[in-house]
Amino acid sequence: MKQIILSHKWIVIILCILVGIYFLWPIITEGSTIMPDSSVLAADTSKVNSTANQDSNSISTNNDAVPNDEENTVIVYVTGAIQSPGLYKVPSRSTIGDVIKEAGGALPYGDVESINLAENVQSGQHIHIRFNFHGNPESLLRNQKVNINTATIKELDSLPGIGPTMAKRIDEYRQSKGAFTSIEDIKHVKGISDGVFKKLRDKITI
Repeated sequence: MKQIILSHKWIVIILCILVGIYFLWPIITEGSTIMPDSSVLAADTSKVNSTANQDSNSISTNNDAVPNDEENTVIVYVTGAIQSPGLYKVPSRSTIGDVIKEAGGALPYGDVESINLAENVQSGQHIHIRFNFHGNPESLLRNQKVNINTATIKELDSLPGIGPTMAKRIDEYRQSKGAFTSIEDIKHVKGISDGVFKKLRDKITI
């Protein structure tokens, strides 16, 4: 009889345990799903950071690829024995010689030997060409024009838009065709366009 009562007690205890597990099991499993795996979170965070870095690098690269014209030019001031003094915006790698040529070249008696024509210019630089003589008014010299019939190749080369090659062509034209009868005739020389002539017409004569 005692054995039967004891066996009933064990049955009741087991049933209580099973009932408790039945009701507690959803709570246990829900708690385990709420907390995500830390390794998964770390992997997701790493992916987000990697994507952000790629976007940042892409933006930086695109910005670097955009050329900045202002960084490739400088402004210099030219005065003194020069055909057209003033402010000039030139490429940053230009030399003083390039700037002088852009300004129409030095006037007669301009002391260009005191300047290093091969020196690279700096932004804001003041280039002043002195006169190497005394007594002649600068205004008279500034109005002096180059005679395209009698000028040497070196004098022709000093004209704006005329380089050594074009100066030789002008000289060859004079020898084969004769003297120019008007300043407009210089446009018959191969390579002298209307644009080049506009730079020359106030600086040449016959």
